[in-house]
Amino acid sequence: MRYFIACFIALISLQPSKAQEIKAAVQVIAPTVQLTDRQILTTLQTSVQQFINNRKWTDDQFENREKIEFSLFFEIKNIVNAGDFSGTLQIQTSRPVFGSTYKTAVFTFNDEDVSFAYREFEALDYQENQNVNDLTSLIAFYVNLALGYDYDSFGELGGTAYFTKAQGILNLMQGKPGWNQGDGKGQRNRFNLIEQLNNNRFQPIRNLVYTYHRKGMDKMAEGPENARVAITEALKSISDLNNLSMNSLVQRVFFNAKWSEIVDIYKTASVVEKNNILELLRKIDSQNAARYEKIKS
Repeated sequence: MRYFIACFIALISLQPSKAQEIKAAVQVIAPTVQLTDRQILTTLQTSVQQFINNRKWTDDQFENREKIEFSLFFEIKNIVNAGDFSGTLQIQTSRPVFGSTYKTAVFTFNDEDVSFAYREFEALDYQENQNVNDLTSLIAFYVNLALGYDYDSFGELGGTAYFTKAQGILNLMQGKPGWNQGDGKGQRNRFNLIEQLNNNRFQPIRNLVYTYHRKGMDKMAEGPENARVAITEALKSISDLNNLSMNSLVQRVFFNAKWSEIVDIYKTASVVEKNNILELLRKIDSQNAARYEKIKS
């Protein structure tokens, strides 16, 4: 249903309205932590997964096949007081590409400063505009990011409401570990990510998310050559932003999700097209420049 709506709306030049919800897969490991009973890790994993999958996060209708695939990988590195956890969290979301069975990664992020309290078998609760529980606030923050990116991939700036919700959660959590501008590793933290997503200066990256997916990936089944041209034009659109803010966090997040897919897209291009895209990619994604050399093979 969602894809029919998206295509119909695209034809009449209006913004798509329906966004899918969440199908989460959660994994919790603690390879370096000494535990007398490791069952709590399984319980935590199950609780988080059920909390995400059993909650309705939007007002939109969706079909099961349309859900956002949402992967969360917790690596617990420290447990104190029999229930205070700290470690890292890797997040990846993907959505189907129209007219195919292929699923494209939309958002990938590694949060290196995660901490929360969890007591085995406790009920996980969440209320908007308040911090009921540090763990559920953390999850809700990333669920809203997942929704924001997904909406952006179907409509220009379509995810604004969800990025605003994520900003609200961050504001509630200010002062707590992991939620501040200086936390994490360098710029790679929640504070800077959501600040940039809500900052008009970085709007070209959000526009890129839309054009890359709707005008590029979703058109591959109709004709890969034309779709590839649309993707090239979309990538060119951030050249000016790259000059102003080299390797911004939102830019890094986009290319960390997409570099491998971009390589595959251009492997079948002509020699001239390959050379042109390689020149562009070296400019806008210099950190992955060596990886893009695979386009030549």
